[in-house]
This record gives sequence, structure tokens and C-alpha cells, in this order.
Amino acid sequence: MADLVTLPLGFDVPEGWTPVPPVVSGVVFVAVHPNPEADFTPNITLGIQQREDALPIKEIAEEAVERLGRTMALLEVLDRQEVGSPAAPGCTQTLRLRTGEGQDLLQVQVFLTVPGPAGRVVLELVCTAGPQDARTLVPDFRKFVASVHVRRETPQEKENDGD
Repeated sequence: MADLVTLPLGFDVPEGWTPVPPVVSGVVFVAVHPNPEADFTPNITLGIQQREDALPIKEIAEEAVERLGRTMALLEVLDRQEVGSPAAPGCTQTLRLRTGEGQDLLQVQVFLTVPGPAGRVVLELVCTAGPQDARTLVPDFRKFVASVHVRRETPQEKENDGD
């Protein structure tokens, strides 16, 4: 169905966010926004999947909802919009979550399609925060999403690839 793939991605980490090592399979980048007074540490994640299927991007977003719904006490899709073009479709969705411990969270997910080494690659960019923190941190997440790009290798990088 979906396999992990690596791409030479570039992006800007928003000010105030700290990169940390990813601990979840399929996630290649994580940044947290430390706030000692908060019950939950807001985070941004970036996952990459090679997709061999022709599933529409909206259905890939729905897969993420189903996957997350298995671990949450409550999950509500507040908004879902398709973005991009037919050649590079994308989808955004906003979710309200409640953990098993009763903690309320807001999650913004963005799915982008990019050409990959073996066909279609889907980037899954996610920002999770408490409802109060989300108001101030979602604009940072939008800047992060806007900065994500596939880097082009220079001839020198290709030459040094085997080193």
C-alpha cells in the first residue's frame, strides 16, 4: 500500500520550534514548541510515503483519519479541502481530538503530492497542539508547509553521493 521513501527535502523550521529525533515509523522530521506551562507539547511532523496505488488524495486524508481514530477517544473532522492541481493534488484537514486521558487537541494535516524516484510520493505534514496554543502556532505551521520543497541535487552532490 504505502512505503517509506527518502527525498532530498528542504524546509524552514519556524522560529521558536526545536527539531527533535523522530520516534514514529514513517516520520522523517519532528519539531516541538516547548512550553513548560502547557499540558501538551505542540509538535510539527513530516512523513513521506511512496504510493503505488491511484487513491485520490482526499481518500489518503481519510486513511489518516481512520488510523488516528483508532487511538483517540474522540475524533471529529472540522474541515477538509482539496488544494493544488490535478498534476499535484493536495488536501488539508483540521481535526478535533480527545485523547484517552481526556486531553483536547487540535490537529491540522496537509497532504501534498510530489514526483518521486518511483512515481507518486505523498508528504504528510501535521501540526498538533492544544486548542489555545493552536491559535498562535498554526500560522507557524502554514509557513513551514509553504517552505517545503524538493531540493535539486547539484552535479557535485551527485558526484559525492557514493562517498
